[in-house]
Amino acid sequence: MDLSCEMTEGGTKRKYDKGERRFKHVGKDAYPVIEFDNGDPKKWIGKCPCNLAEAERDRLLNEAVAAPNGDRELTAPKRLYAVHAGAIYEAQTSDGGATYHGYPYRGKLSNPILTKLERLADQNGCADAFRAWVKKHITRHGERK
Repeated sequence: MDLSCEMTEGGTKRKYDKGERRFKHVGKDAYPVIEFDNGDPKKWIGKCPCNLAEAERDRLLNEAVAAPNGDRELTAPKRLYAVHAGAIYEAQTSDGGATYHGYPYRGKLSNPILTKLERLADQNGCADAFRAWVKKHITRHGERK
């Protein structure tokens, strides 16, 4: 099992768990890809770049933006979001926040999370690629008029 530790802002460790037999999100290209199921065009799978280094993966998990847990009373965020080379990644936990696994993300995100991610993209010099990813793969929700 592939586990790596990083510190969050609060000083607690986040661990990345790729999983022993978890190949669904492993890509063959040097860039992130969203693939669609031929039988169901609404079903997508985010494929990570084949050259994403362990240290970079750990850094992304460490700087990730936590999504609200909604009405759930959980001690750790269920979902985290990060930006790498413009692409948005989602990391999920299935064990109460002890470990997370991540993949390129397509779907809905709130404006507050997108604003935080855009700041990260600006800091990392990939704002144009980030905006292109958002335009192609993200639906904004929670917008106030």
